[in-house]
Amino acid sequence: MTHVPWFQKPENERTALQIVNLSPSEDSLEKLTEMHPMRQIVWATIIQVSVFGFMIGSFTLINMFLKSDLI
Repeated sequence: MTHVPWFQKPENERTALQIVNLSPSEDSLEKLTEMHPMRQIVWATIIQVSVFGFMIGSFTLINMFLKSDLI
């Protein structure tokens, strides 16, 4: 049996998170490292603004729910 370093996996071995599609594939992560740094910053900013907007929206919905007489 050949030794496979911890940072390299055989092609046919997938993690449990990749099987249920909760983890990105290594190919998409490699594309990020090959991308121009300014493009990485743009994508990171878009993702950060999206998460922040979702968070603010969630807080608003929770606040509306708590102000109502449903509880």
